[in-house]
Amino acid sequence: MAWEQFVAGRYLRGKLQLGIIAAILGIVLFDVFAAIFFFGWLIYKRKRVSLITIISAISVCGINIGVWALICVLGVFNGFNGIVKSLLVGFDPHIRITAVEGAIQQSDSLVAVVQAIPEVMAAGPFINGRSALMLGNELKVIEVRGMRAADAKSATGLAQAMVTGSLPDSSPAIPHPIVLGRALSFDLRIRRGDTVSLLSQSGLEESLTQYASPTIIRSVVTGVFESSNKDYDTYRAYTDLATARALFAVPTGVMGIEVRVKDLEQAQAVGEQLQAMLGNRYRVETWQDLHRDLLAVMELERWAAFIILSLIIIVAVFNVLGSLTMLVKEKGRDVGILKSMGATDAAVRSIFLRQGFLIGLVGTIAGVIKGVIICLLQQQYGLIPLNNSVYIISALPVQMRVSDIVIISATALLLSTVAAIYPASRAAKLLPADAVRYE
Repeated sequence: MAWEQFVAGRYLRGKLQLGIIAAILGIVLFDVFAAIFFFGWLIYKRKRVSLITIISAISVCGINIGVWALICVLGVFNGFNGIVKSLLVGFDPHIRITAVEGAIQQSDSLVAVVQAIPEVMAAGPFINGRSALMLGNELKVIEVRGMRAADAKSATGLAQAMVTGSLPDSSPAIPHPIVLGRALSFDLRIRRGDTVSLLSQSGLEESLTQYASPTIIRSVVTGVFESSNKDYDTYRAYTDLATARALFAVPTGVMGIEVRVKDLEQAQAVGEQLQAMLGNRYRVETWQDLHRDLLAVMELERWAAFIILSLIIIVAVFNVLGSLTMLVKEKGRDVGILKSMGATDAAVRSIFLRQGFLIGLVGTIAGVIKGVIICLLQQQYGLIPLNNSVYIISALPVQMRVSDIVIISATALLLSTVAAIYPASRAAKLLPADAVRYE
């Protein structure tokens, strides 16, 4: 019965996805059939379908497609940005405090000052450095970070990322515990309970330049974590603070303080507050500062996509300019009659400005509706899947922002209205006598 339910579930899921894809294709083809129906109705009613009407319809479709594409593409960028942000801040600290020179002495008093801030959730000292991990004939250079067990659970995302085991403090039973990334343990075929050897970078350099044997610390693997970040899972390990002191020869002090705040959006404000409190002796970096290059590249790609896809709207706006200019030429006699009846230049100008705004409004509303519908379908059903062997997610992520929709809509409406300024001004400058005479 379980196998039959599984097959039935897969069949129904496949049918559902096919139905949703068909719905999207229906939305895509809706514009085409609507345009055909509209022009067919005009011909059936023996209405005159002028070139201006066709160009205006093309303008509406162009703005529609441009707005739709912008909402979908920016939604995908926002989705990937959200995934990357969750990976970064889900494992790394929100704020990191380091000394400008040397190590941080009296770290407990500094941690107490940091934890006195209401927005701070947890804070803990750390010592980190590079080490060579050896198991038999296997050797790999990794980054080892030492923290107290309680701090590793609260000030980092290690507790939530643990696959098996945990990170305890040193004890007579386990003098030097260590927790490895899942990819690292898989590459070296290390399991929980195995004993590995750690050699610091400074100890290796001393052994090469002096006639002295390096200090080797034998650690017991007490757990394995998976952060969904390939670099962390392959090249990072956690140990307790005492083991890190012995490994990196740091008898007193710590290398820094890791801080997590209650609200991620308040990290920048808390960082500025900490920098003002601690002064120039300390360097306070938020998660944006720690990953500045990556975030800058992602923001640049997002704006580049916005600018490139805006060209679709700009091309459609040129059609608005052309159609309204032709309309002014065609309706010159009517404009002259209106002005001879007392219509002011401002009134004539507003007529054509409203025409351009109306074209932009219709295209924008249609594009927003379709863009939002497709994004919601992707969020709900994952219409575009991703390869799980390459990506950590099963479908293309989409995250809509109200601010993006407002900016896209305002941009389309503004460009449409700006395109109508020239033909509107030209119509307002027509003299009634000349308009009637030449017609």
